[in-house]
Amino acid sequence: MQNKQPFLPIILGSDENAYGIARAFHEKYNIVSTIMCRLVYAQCKYSKIIEVIQIDKFDEENICIENIVKVAENKLKDYEKLILVPCSDYYLEYIAKNKDILEKYFCNKFISYDLLQKFVTKEKFYEICEEYKLPYPKTLVCEKKDRLNILNSLPFDFPVIVKATNSNSYDYLHSSFEGKKKVFFVNTKQEYTEIINNMNKSDYDGNLIIQEFITGDDTTQRTLNCYSDNNGKVKLMCFGQPVIEDYAPLQLGNYAAIMTDYNQEVFDKIKFFLEEIKYVGFVNFDMKFDKKSGEYKLYDLNPRQGRSSFFVTAAGYNLAGFLVDNCVYEKNPDIIYAKTDRLWLSIPKKIIYKYVENPEVLERAKRLIKEKKYSYTLLYGKDFSFMRYFWIKRYYGKHIQNYKKYFFSKT
Repeated sequence: MQNKQPFLPIILGSDENAYGIARAFHEKYNIVSTIMCRLVYAQCKYSKIIEVIQIDKFDEENICIENIVKVAENKLKDYEKLILVPCSDYYLEYIAKNKDILEKYFCNKFISYDLLQKFVTKEKFYEICEEYKLPYPKTLVCEKKDRLNILNSLPFDFPVIVKATNSNSYDYLHSSFEGKKKVFFVNTKQEYTEIINNMNKSDYDGNLIIQEFITGDDTTQRTLNCYSDNNGKVKLMCFGQPVIEDYAPLQLGNYAAIMTDYNQEVFDKIKFFLEEIKYVGFVNFDMKFDKKSGEYKLYDLNPRQGRSSFFVTAAGYNLAGFLVDNCVYEKNPDIIYAKTDRLWLSIPKKIIYKYVENPEVLERAKRLIKEKKYSYTLLYGKDFSFMRYFWIKRYYGKHIQNYKKYFFSKT
């Protein structure tokens, strides 16, 4: 009888996030992950480090869970343990709803649906911020019926930020309207009215977040990626300083380049919060420094590793390693606060040179590039082929035209 392999990761999705975590598993364990998805995006095409299982309507809950169970039952014939890694909010929601079923097959634990509901939308996340005294920007939550008349009661001036309460939700992702963006930076009442009139023609019925704009360019933002073990104890915290965001309308707000940073005060606050609510698994926080209050204000909590989370692995803290050490080998190491000097990119270097407005950040980024202390998620030497290289260069190259067309200054 053939011996079973120790473990297999099953990853849900096929975007840069999915490829990044698959690469982390391959780098550390030389293992080919299984990816389950509805469509295979460019980031995962022609890859040798993943096995792709493409399933029609996989983004629908019943089909998703039914097929995860089917694949898990089959893979357990050859592997001792399975790890399940969702790479989108709606996959995470499906998992939380079906936690009791899935934890029979997978060795990593998942947050409960009840806990997920406390921060699944930004409005609920801000409620929990109030409870735990975590700072966040001044915010109004707006129902569909009030989208236009709320202009008469804004407690802060323009410019403002407008976004769906969960811009990664199934409902918002599948809606369609003229000028749609992930996040809207709105300068005037007239511009706001035009956006809302277009949105109201779509089938998106969810609430909106209208928020004060905290002054400062992309480099005043921060992102924090953490891992909490199956017992709810934080084992990794890695802080990053965005160098620049993506400016394509449907990607606006996603980070395009990140340098590692360190802030023990932020670490301590977030560690206390995560352990109090007994959070398990990966989590990602986005925040921005408010010069007026002298503190970082939280924008949101993503109950998974972020799209740009490969910056953690690239900095020397392999995300897959923390998951496997805990869930497969049941190790209990001390917490690690990441402290290193690295740059992660998802755009061509020339964009950094042209569009980064903060001279100190630009200088550090240039130094890290010169010292070759930088990484791209998708450019992986052990996953090289002509077709993959062609697709990835094309994918990165599109950003140059996007910045020419969509970039605007936030200063």
